Amino acid sequence: MIYKNMTKYNLLFIALILILLLIDVAQFFLLGTHIIPLLFCMYIALLSLPIKCQTLVFIGLLQCLESFCFYNFFSLPFIYLIPITILGIYLKKHLYPSLIHPIIFACIGTLIQIYIIEGSSLLTNLASYYTIMQISAIISITICFSLTLNKWGMLDNRS
Repeated sequence: MIYKNMTKYNLLFIALILILLLIDVAQFFLLGTHIIPLLFCMYIALLSLPIKCQTLVFIGLLQCLESFCFYNFFSLPFIYLIPITILGIYLKKHLYPSLIHPIIFACIGTLIQIYIIEGSSLLTNLASYYTIMQISAIISITICFSLTLNKWGMLDNRS
């Protein structure tokens, strides 16, 4: 009985992740910029939960594919995915779970994406209001994803 529910949620996660990938790619090709990286927000939200490593690897590879579509560089997301994943595993192992962890991961990953990847490597000019809006949007969407995933993981009185 439990395995059927887990399978249902796995299919739901796969469908949700693929939809988020399509929305990210559509943002870039329709608007000309990548305003809110929804796939990255989902990665951050899943990083703070006890899930299988394969899910994170799958989302990481999809982010690499997304980066290849945007910038013609496949390995750019590894610049922020590897430190965030190591920090996430360390915090999950040594500290109590908290909502502040995904917020910290989102801030670190967004700052690396904006200032190191887009600012230094790709030589893109970014205005400060754009940076502040993007960080705020990423934090709020990450919080929404984290709260939703935590709610799905809770059991009610019928268990």
